[in-house]
Amino acid sequence: MNAIYGTYRGKLSVVAAAVLMAALTNPMSAWAQSPETDSRIISLDEVVVTGLGRPEPLSKIASTVQVVDAEHLRESLDNSVTELMRERAVAFFSEWTPGQTSITMRGARGDGQGRDYRGQVLVLLNGRRAGTANLSKLSPDQLDRIEIIRGPASVAFGNQAMGGVINLITRDGRSVSGGTASIEAGSYGFGRAKAEYGSAVAGKLAGYVGVNGMTSDDFDGGSGASKQINTAVDRRGALAALNWDLGPSQWLNLTLRTHGVYDAGFRGSSWDYDNYDDRWNNSVDLSYAGVLDDLGIDLNAQVYAFRDVDSFHWGSEVRGFDTDNLRRELTAYGARLTPEFQLTETTRLLVGFDGESSQLRGTRTRASVSGEPVSQVAHYDNNEDNLLTAGYAELTQSFLDDRLTGRAGVRYTRNELSRRDTPNLNLSGEPDRTFDGTTYGVGLAYAVLPGLKARASYATGFRAPTGRELAGESSAVLTPERITRGNPDLDAEESEQFEVGLTYAPGNLFFDAAVFDQTIKGRITTGPYVDDIRQFLNADGDAEVQGIEVQAQLDAAPWLGLADQRLTLSADGTWNFKLLADGIDRRDSGPYGHKLQRLNEYLAALRLGYEWRERWGFSLVSLLYGPFYYDTEERLLPTAEPARNHVHRKDAYWVFNVRGHYNVTDRVTVYGGITNLLDKNQHPMFVALDEQPYISDPSNSNGGRGNSMRGRFFSAGIRVTF
Repeated sequence: MNAIYGTYRGKLSVVAAAVLMAALTNPMSAWAQSPETDSRIISLDEVVVTGLGRPEPLSKIASTVQVVDAEHLRESLDNSVTELMRERAVAFFSEWTPGQTSITMRGARGDGQGRDYRGQVLVLLNGRRAGTANLSKLSPDQLDRIEIIRGPASVAFGNQAMGGVINLITRDGRSVSGGTASIEAGSYGFGRAKAEYGSAVAGKLAGYVGVNGMTSDDFDGGSGASKQINTAVDRRGALAALNWDLGPSQWLNLTLRTHGVYDAGFRGSSWDYDNYDDRWNNSVDLSYAGVLDDLGIDLNAQVYAFRDVDSFHWGSEVRGFDTDNLRRELTAYGARLTPEFQLTETTRLLVGFDGESSQLRGTRTRASVSGEPVSQVAHYDNNEDNLLTAGYAELTQSFLDDRLTGRAGVRYTRNELSRRDTPNLNLSGEPDRTFDGTTYGVGLAYAVLPGLKARASYATGFRAPTGRELAGESSAVLTPERITRGNPDLDAEESEQFEVGLTYAPGNLFFDAAVFDQTIKGRITTGPYVDDIRQFLNADGDAEVQGIEVQAQLDAAPWLGLADQRLTLSADGTWNFKLLADGIDRRDSGPYGHKLQRLNEYLAALRLGYEWRERWGFSLVSLLYGPFYYDTEERLLPTAEPARNHVHRKDAYWVFNVRGHYNVTDRVTVYGGITNLLDKNQHPMFVALDEQPYISDPSNSNGGRGNSMRGRFFSAGIRVTF
């Protein structure tokens, strides 16, 4: 540990100094009339939906929870959930394109295309599987709250919840009263409009409807970069909800939602000028929540259905393909039932039952540049059906006059996979496979003093292999000559995590720190190519991450005696002082070949907000991206990488954003902002930037010579409340 600290103490000092300097407020809430400044400080009485899907005060929860509340979401200037999460240092986001992002949280990595069934971080919508982990596909509009659970939550949610859970909770007629409409314009042909209205409809019925749309042309990169051709994107979404009051403390809720990105440019790792995507997610869920006093039961029940579609319009001229179009469609129907019993005054028992049936289907069509006939190949995922069933239970016990809360939970999950006929793929081996897993979680939360909580927890998680990983056969657009095959002998991935934490929340200050150790075993990866063929396999070594996470919030105005003013400061930060990928990943070369990839060593989001007499205000957001490691998919010049499996290290950098608003009347607000204020030419993931001297290999280019994130961006708008 001393050696580790000696290596990284300089980086930790940067993060610690930034945390203390920006001194600690909530990056996840905002004032009702201001998208730029925080409304209140979170407290230990804050009620959140925990890892088992039931509301509980933060004081009794043993894991790390991060909250983005309704006030901030209602006034957010962000266009996707990815942008919202990035400004809160939630995780590392692999931002491949404006329409595609994957997640890495506590060493658990999401799939590069955002397929949740191949990832280790689970995204939920209203407590059930969303069907995608691509947060760039999802809009923050019509969301009422986001809760992030860090670390394994497999007792509640089973497969894929190894690194954490992001739960998106939508608005309805109970949470919104009245209407809001806004329109916004900005650089690079940017335009956005949204509107929502919620109200009681008749008697015990309430309703809500919200719509949103956005468009943006190709953007310019940061200083020294050119226009990033093929980065345009359109976004559309809508939500409708009905809520019935069935009696004292009983509600029935119906929600229909659609969100997606369309005509989204896909430059990718070959800097393509004409590839684009359409990606959307549609869902419906019906839920019941109520207290059955006669039976002594708190009951939550939910049925849902979703359809998640990715339609890729791809090709690679340098590889001889004019088009290589793929469509992937995931359809699922599910149900959740979670009754909770009050066994004694200090003992509660929650039991849960989950069931979901899903169907994955896809197509793929290739056409050559020359117009000559070309052989057709299977799409990236096997056609398959999955039937998932699970049962779980958690016992919660209070001690010491309710100051100490202990909990222990267990879950059994069974996943029955059936491979179906897939175009251009000859099935081999057994078409059916069943995986089951038992996961555990235990935790303690202790109120040391009023406003001071200590906690400790242990949890396990798992992810079952997919049909493609077991028996698929496919080739990528950029490497059509190389084949990746499945492996019927794969085992499930497994994880375990230890965490200890401390929360201090005396009033206008909130501080939370956690130290964790997460180990992931049997990671499903691919071996080296042999005669242009490689196979999926379980890594023979573990991935391990040890780190410290901090959340902090401060309302400084009362301390400074600022009457009719608000001064809020906040910081979120992570320092991963151990990033180790052992086993099969050691085939990567270079001095960083042992590093776990696509995860920052340290990451911080700092926020300063000021408002005067609820009339005008501004905020400054500072984002620190720490170093990270990546054996990039880009083809670079030999001078830039000595070998194709060389692991690169990207250095740290800062990005600054500013926001401002003016309340013309109680119902009319004008607002604006500048993103990437210093016009930084960087990219959160790609190694080859669009800048000279180029390090990209032109022989692999489909147009460009590198990827840069959006340069300095201006926007302004007007919002009307009615």
